[in-house]
Amino acid sequence: MVSLNLEQQLSGHAFSYLLIFTRIGAAVMLFPAIGEAFVPPRMRMMFALFLSFLLYPVLAPDLPPAPGEVPQLARLLVFESLIGVFMGSLLRLLVSAIETAGAVVALQTGLSNAMILNPTMASQSALPSAFLGLAGVTLLMMTGLDHVMLRGLVNMYALFPAGAPFLPGDMADAYLRVFAKSFLVGVEISAPFMIVGLLMFIALGFMQRMVAQVQLFLVMLPVQIMGGALLFAVVSGAMLEAWLRYFDRSLAEIVLR
Repeated sequence: MVSLNLEQQLSGHAFSYLLIFTRIGAAVMLFPAIGEAFVPPRMRMMFALFLSFLLYPVLAPDLPPAPGEVPQLARLLVFESLIGVFMGSLLRLLVSAIETAGAVVALQTGLSNAMILNPTMASQSALPSAFLGLAGVTLLMMTGLDHVMLRGLVNMYALFPAGAPFLPGDMADAYLRVFAKSFLVGVEISAPFMIVGLLMFIALGFMQRMVAQVQLFLVMLPVQIMGGALLFAVVSGAMLEAWLRYFDRSLAEIVLR
């Protein structure tokens, strides 16, 4: 006859759930849309608890047994939280590409001083940057990429198994590569504004040399703003589409391979 130790069974399940919640909760706190500053922390915590409960049957068989000493448990929990923060930070870097493009657009259109509250960052941002950031997060939810991000959380256990040796060097290298790529993509997306702005300032330089008595830069400022707004209205859809393609491709390379 096999006897079941109820206390041992419950403690094992509690440890496994805590281990899953440590990584999932740390990642959710930085997730696009879910981990935004305007989302109440209590709602984020409840979402992480519920998501950890749903993923528990899938992830529990691959988790290590509970350590016998407190330092080993603390070490395991710290590593799991760092992996979760790493995953959430990578997603944040992918979102920052469209916000970088918005900052370049604001600089080239003369709107860099037109600041507004950016709800995705809980801070002041230029108008184009705030608009593109909010539109990008909205499109992530509308296009179903939020499901891909959640799948990435599960697949992250294949890349970084719980209890396996911690790899800070590989994580730092991946973070730096995604950071550099996101900045480059943000500049590439805003290339039309950089080209038009460069041509405009070159033309203004020649005109200012020929008509030195008139402050053409002040006279052309309204034209710069109106022209930039018109160009932004024309190409903003293409900018968001290019960013979505980059987000989808990069996410697949990071967590779906």
